[in-house]
Amino acid sequence: MASLQTRTAASVLRSAAEDFDDLQRRLAAAANAARGVGLTVDDNGRVSPPPIPPAARNDPDAALLHDRDRQNAAIYTDLIARIVADATESDDRVARALAQVKAAFPGQRPWEYNKAQQGALAAAAALGLDDSDIPAPGSSPAEANAWWSRLSDDERQVYLTAYPQRIGALDGLPATDRDAANQLALRTFIGDNVNVHSSGQSSQYTTALMLLDKLEAAENAPPHKRLYLLSVDPMGDGKAAVALGNPDTAGHTAVLVPGVGTELDGIRGLINRASLLQDRAIGQDPTGPPVAVVAWLGYDTPSIGTDIVTAPFGGKSEAGARALDGFVDGLRAAHDGGHSRLTVIGHSYGSTVLGEAASTGDGLAADDIIAVGSPGMRVDSANEFNVDPRHVWVGAAGDDTLVARPEDNARWLTGVPLIGGWAAAGAVGIHGPGPHLPEFGANVLDVDTSGHSGYWSPNSQILDSQAAVIIGDYDTAVLEHGKAP
Repeated sequence: MASLQTRTAASVLRSAAEDFDDLQRRLAAAANAARGVGLTVDDNGRVSPPPIPPAARNDPDAALLHDRDRQNAAIYTDLIARIVADATESDDRVARALAQVKAAFPGQRPWEYNKAQQGALAAAAALGLDDSDIPAPGSSPAEANAWWSRLSDDERQVYLTAYPQRIGALDGLPATDRDAANQLALRTFIGDNVNVHSSGQSSQYTTALMLLDKLEAAENAPPHKRLYLLSVDPMGDGKAAVALGNPDTAGHTAVLVPGVGTELDGIRGLINRASLLQDRAIGQDPTGPPVAVVAWLGYDTPSIGTDIVTAPFGGKSEAGARALDGFVDGLRAAHDGGHSRLTVIGHSYGSTVLGEAASTGDGLAADDIIAVGSPGMRVDSANEFNVDPRHVWVGAAGDDTLVARPEDNARWLTGVPLIGGWAAAGAVGIHGPGPHLPEFGANVLDVDTSGHSGYWSPNSQILDSQAAVIIGDYDTAVLEHGKAP
């Protein structure tokens, strides 16, 4: 926390140094210009005309010249006075900002981060940085990236510390900056709720602490296991996106989208699955480009219980698809250097979100999409995605009830049986035809695991096949039917 305050103070001081350098240049230019026309400038900034020689006092031309010199002296005196006033104002502004950014650090208590943010807000105001300049929600990732790139390092630091929730939510910003902003946002949430938690009233506080512990435990991990908090919203059931490895510098990136019942308090399980995928992808190509995998809980998943009634319908998948599309576009906008191979993997209802995103508008900016344990992807065939069907991959365990017997599963989950054309036994998912069926037109991966959640079992063939797709080693993926690119 102390380093956070120090970085903010350093940003203020560097900005002040730039201002004073500019003021010094302006002052020197004004003084040199005054001397260039024969005027005298003293140490106090007072400008004086040259005196009239006694012999020329009765000379009308000399009087005119002297009058012109006096006018010039008045002009330069006023100019220098305004520059000095600007310097005084800048000095006062910096003093006010530094007074808010307290360097003393009495201890790492939860609310200290809130104080750091409050100090940065005052510093931002003193430096003329306003939150109205931050791209509005819904702005394109390319626009957000361009705005961030135009800022100086010090401006970025002040914005990040003063407005962490706004900055951390911007798709298109570098992963390191989003991580710094979102970790500060998470810490300020903890600080805001510490007293609520002490009365045993906030499970959100406990969940936020769990996530922070997970992030801090990976601070000294190898680069590919370093965790980046790319988004966070602790409210309600909670949302977050956590990357293993830096997607901005990765040659291969995968985004793992979960389904029903996944909430922020269970994100550790999603991160563990992402870690297993990453390990296998790296294991298949140890000397290849870096691999990053994102555990993306960036939408309101249907909850197990009464909320499950909404799962057969499109509201949550449509909202999730919009969020996923923006997030993936943001990964593209923030990536350093050349093209990075990007794969999106949807599990269970997450595959429905994936299908919605890949078939809407211009689709997802992904090279490959994988659906496992899918109840349907809200399209009739792989040709409806804005990606070559040869890059659509599906896995379905033989005893996965969400896939094999969707009509019974829907009745079990909701009490509402499917009717009409979508009730054909074993052929149609809750959200359309089963993508594992040959007529759907996707590459169907051979699955050697059982159940709805076994697709990431260690040492399994289906795990290896997903990893092969992530790194583009398509011939290694074991197919039940279909044809690899």
